[in-house]
Amino acid sequence: MYPRYYALRRLNPYRGVVQVVDVGEASAHSYDGLTWHLRADDGYGWVRPSGVWIEGEGLKLGQAKDQADILAALEARPALPFPLADQVELWLLNKETGLPLALLGAERPSLHVPRKIEPDWHPFVLSYTGFRSATLTERDAGNRFAGTPHRDTLSRIVNQAARPHPAAQWFLRSAGGAGEGLEGLRLEPGWQGRSLPVEAFPELMVGETWNSRLERSVINDYHLWLAPLLLLLPRLTDTTRERLELAASTRPAWLLRVHRLLPKVLDSERLKAALVAARLEAALADGEPDFFTN
Repeated sequence: MYPRYYALRRLNPYRGVVQVVDVGEASAHSYDGLTWHLRADDGYGWVRPSGVWIEGEGLKLGQAKDQADILAALEARPALPFPLADQVELWLLNKETGLPLALLGAERPSLHVPRKIEPDWHPFVLSYTGFRSATLTERDAGNRFAGTPHRDTLSRIVNQAARPHPAAQWFLRSAGGAGEGLEGLRLEPGWQGRSLPVEAFPELMVGETWNSRLERSVINDYHLWLAPLLLLLPRLTDTTRERLELAASTRPAWLLRVHRLLPKVLDSERLKAALVAARLEAALADGEPDFFTN
């Protein structure tokens, strides 16, 4: 049964994929495949931080005593990235079509239980204000009254498509990507138990089909902004991966942070060039890690 090696998406907002090594009473997780944060049961029912292990350096914080199992599991771990284990997904539904619009959450099937659903999609953590949409920048050029953060405009576009009374639904995704409808919030009769093909689910967390050119462009700007993190998703077409790889090369600091977790690379030379640029511009990454660890 143990050790277990798997990955989980960090959702609502999406902040990449965390790798997990689980040995039962202790675990380790990593956002970048290099630094692993250890946690263990303290014997009183609480799981607490117990150390930091770094690839190539070993245990840097904490005591090796009583952590033999997790340290051995880290040393013997398979190649990264680990397979995603969160096949049960919670989707905000499009008000017009009733189909998945934006991914709100995901969890392992063995841990899924019905619970209260908060049907609001968040593009970024509240502390992150760096997002800039090229579309909105062009639209607002010369308008001295344009002051709404682009993050808020993006959030309004997506959430408005589900309102005024948003519905959300859990789906169990198959290996091929099809989804079986489970319970949810404000579901129409017949939706629980429905089966949707893989094409019904947005490839990049948020649907890219919109009624207006402005909406489509802003969503595209969001996806390009998050390109290094979206490249961590294993189920991408080569066409989409190519688009994201091109965009990721313009965000080298983020790409440097997560490149060890890429499941596939189409253009290895382009990746190498971006990583070189990231190392040369490392000072520009000050403040960025909070986006990944919050």
